[in-house]
Amino acid sequence: MITTLRKITLLLGSGLLMINLVGCNEDEEPCTDQTLEPLRLIVTDTDDNNLLDEDSDYELADFKLYYQDGSDWVELTVELDETSAELPFIESMEAAEESLEGNTEFQLVLAEDESVTFDFVVTMSDTSGCDVYSYEATDTDGEDLEQPADGTPKPYIIKIDLETA
Repeated sequence: MITTLRKITLLLGSGLLMINLVGCNEDEEPCTDQTLEPLRLIVTDTDDNNLLDEDSDYELADFKLYYQDGSDWVELTVELDETSAELPFIESMEAAEESLEGNTEFQLVLAEDESVTFDFVVTMSDTSGCDVYSYEATDTDGEDLEQPADGTPKPYIIKIDLETA
């Protein structure tokens, strides 16, 4: 009887020790790497008309996105997409990748005399053991570009003055 009790106590103790060693700590959330997000832009005129709308005089082929590499402007690929609130926008994964490389000055061109320059800065931190990205887009005055209140994703809103651009 005493031997059986010792065996049971030993098994219970061993079982509790194993559960403690193998069990998950529910207080800690596992680290999850974030995915790099593309640059996303809703392009409007100064009257807040979306230049990518069906009613607009512009088409996706009219929009050229460049980044500055030294003294050269290099063209990037842009694609058309839509938010969940059905707002059309352009996006470029290449712009996010270039920003990570340190190329943060971009220019959006609609025509020879219709363009806007802005900064898009992507930084990555892995101090927590996970890749965490942060994004910032500013105009030439250093003011943060706005984002729409509704829908996802949340593209930046960039305005082009078509009369004086």
